[in-house]
Amino acid sequence: MEKVYGFTNENVRVFSNYFDFNDANVLTVLGSGDQYFQAILDGAKNVDVFDINYIAWLHFLLKFTAIRTLSYEEFIQMFIIDNLNNLAIYGKLRNFLPDEVKYFFDKLISLKRDFSSIKLRNVIFDNAKINNIPYFDSKTYYVLQSLLRNQPIPSFYNCDLLNIKSFTKESYDVALISNIYHYLSMNANQYLEFLNKNVKSSQILALYTWILNDEERDEFLENGFDIYLIPGVLHKDDYIVSLNRKRS
Repeated sequence: MEKVYGFTNENVRVFSNYFDFNDANVLTVLGSGDQYFQAILDGAKNVDVFDINYIAWLHFLLKFTAIRTLSYEEFIQMFIIDNLNNLAIYGKLRNFLPDEVKYFFDKLISLKRDFSSIKLRNVIFDNAKINNIPYFDSKTYYVLQSLLRNQPIPSFYNCDLLNIKSFTKESYDVALISNIYHYLSMNANQYLEFLNKNVKSSQILALYTWILNDEERDEFLENGFDIYLIPGVLHKDDYIVSLNRKRS
């Protein structure tokens, strides 16, 4: 079983400063699901998600349903304080979950495995560490809840980035690709060619990283990418490497 991220370590709060989500059609890596939730908060009309890890999809559906259904206090209790391990709150969610999600988490119960066993690590969030996730604020949580109640379950593509072209048939306004570049064994020029052939989006967050040496920086800039320094989550500063095809 591949494990999942409970929450993002990216500063998703700032994405709308660099990408236009208003009424946008968005494609994003799934991961913890927080890029999806942020895009919805920032005004996206549709968000499709992809991930090679199917367990990430089941975890996302649990979180998606929880935000739709639970009070802010119940959500914080289950997903942060109890690190998913709250069967009473799960029981409250269970009847609202898709069958595949119920089967998976019911199976964990029958095997006497904690729900937290699906997560990559335990992270204790405090006020200094959660500023990157807006829905940890109660007012924003209820805004997101209201938005999700009018959203269908998103389209999910169980694939990696290298095969994304085979799954997605439409064009997007914004694509969020996180740090996948680091796993592709490509240089900036090869990555540009790959994105041009395989990702149909006018704005692309091509790389989110907290490590960017001078050589990489220069290669990205020479190939037409933009680089932005943003407030970091785990480090002082993070970088967004973007590709904007909307330029005249």
